Amino acid sequence: MIKALHLFANHKVTGPAELALDTALALEKSRSDWECHFLPAHHPKDPSWLKDLAKEKMARLVEVEGLRLQKHYNPIRAHLDSRILARYLDHHPVDLIHCHLPNDHLVAGAALAARKRNCHPIPIIRTVYDGEPLKPNWRNKKSLTKNCTGAICFTRTVQQQLQNGLWSLPEDRVRLVDPPIDTDLFSPPTMEDQNRYREEMGLPKDAYVVGIVARMQTHRRFGPLLEAVRIVADHIPQFRFVIIGRGTHQDKVARDPVRKLGLEKIVLFAGYRLGENYRTALQTFDVKVFLVPGSDGTCRAVREALASGIPVVSSQRGILPTLIEDGKTGRVIEDTPDNIAKVLIDISSSPEQLAEMKKASRRNAKKRFSFQNYVSAIFDLWERSL
Repeated sequence: MIKALHLFANHKVTGPAELALDTALALEKSRSDWECHFLPAHHPKDPSWLKDLAKEKMARLVEVEGLRLQKHYNPIRAHLDSRILARYLDHHPVDLIHCHLPNDHLVAGAALAARKRNCHPIPIIRTVYDGEPLKPNWRNKKSLTKNCTGAICFTRTVQQQLQNGLWSLPEDRVRLVDPPIDTDLFSPPTMEDQNRYREEMGLPKDAYVVGIVARMQTHRRFGPLLEAVRIVADHIPQFRFVIIGRGTHQDKVARDPVRKLGLEKIVLFAGYRLGENYRTALQTFDVKVFLVPGSDGTCRAVREALASGIPVVSSQRGILPTLIEDGKTGRVIEDTPDNIAKVLIDISSSPEQLAEMKKASRRNAKKRFSFQNYVSAIFDLWERSL
């Protein structure tokens, strides 16, 4: 049996946490000759979150006493973690380590250097979730130059940087893949179900519903977006805009601007939602808007929408232009208020075009974002690394 250990330096279900966990589960299910163990961060004052989700999904959860794997770098904590992980590996050998964040990659490299002598070498694979070029800081230089056998990435920009830039990884050790999504869990609703979901949320059944799923933070460009909402509302009487999410700055970023713009009857704050409640709220959308990638550079919320048959209007930032086929599964635009409004109005003016975009979004998501393709690429890289 070949053993792989996944490290994730965060204890919260945030950023790419769920994708990292789902990756470990999908890899384990795909091959009987591999065991995939999942080791997330531990926070002594907030011990649940990702560990609970791993238990719920029946992953091979690893818990190592004293190991923290903090998200943010602390030299003393990183040193202690590397020594603890080294002792664990001495007593629980693995064949490969797969790192998902910068800090767990740094700790893993230091742990391998701290092991007892005459230990067999363990390759370290890294998934780079960033959609834009990595910063050439010391942490990336140390982990990706000295302690990286291979890497998974999601944009050609990052692929070229890893191969040709500072890190110069061999071409056959860098895999460019599409990030996956569960296209069975996220799927288009029937018209009957969509009408029911809208009724439950207080939305008119015949409304043109556009929405966003994002934390209400100052950098997410809610200002230009709400200006666009005001313009669309002036043109389309049955227009409604839904915001799914929360944020520490939600009053400043969204609620106060909505009141100032007189959009209280147009904008619905649906709050933070999980599981089935989230999926049913998402399925009330006709179109989704997404302007700025968050802590998950793969923009999971965009893939969830596309798999649900919801076309996406996006900016040109990060991975977004590669997820959306402009004119087919959505629109990729310069995100000024006028541009956003014009695109939303244009899409609503042609029910036939909107229907075709919904079909194309679902079709494209099933083709591109399958876990089967993703898992095959990772196994190929793992086996080359061994």
